[in-house]
Amino acid sequence: MNTDETVNAVMRHLRALWRAEMVIAEIKLGVLLKKSGMLAFAGLIGAFGLAMLNVALYLALAPLWGDVMAMITVAVGDFVIAAILVVAAGRGSKEPEIALASELRDQAVEALELDARIAVDEVTGFVRRPVQVAGSASAALISIITAILRARRR
Repeated sequence: MNTDETVNAVMRHLRALWRAEMVIAEIKLGVLLKKSGMLAFAGLIGAFGLAMLNVALYLALAPLWGDVMAMITVAVGDFVIAAILVVAAGRGSKEPEIALASELRDQAVEALELDARIAVDEVTGFVRRPVQVAGSASAALISIITAILRARRR
């Protein structure tokens, strides 16, 4: 594997890593948006729907239990309904999708590590044998110069 192939492989793996990270971020953002929407809707229901129910329940309980006990009963009922909605919003996990995207990311990181090791080996090999590399490069350069000089003579 030459240096260009190694660089191309590293770039391919970096792109794969970037895509995997983007998929994970999109999944997490989707879950966050869904939960936020459900909680906002729960708040809307809590603000409008329960206001009328509270008034009706208070008016029904006040003559039987008195004002204070009627208010406490209505407030406890509101807290129970809010807790149910929060639990419902907490459900719905995307763990299988996140696990798959994480696996793709891990594979990309492993491939990058392998390519980095190959690149280090190539550079180490060049440093160990610079005369051999320079000799083959100079032989190629001499043959190119010779071909150019022959072409000029004609």
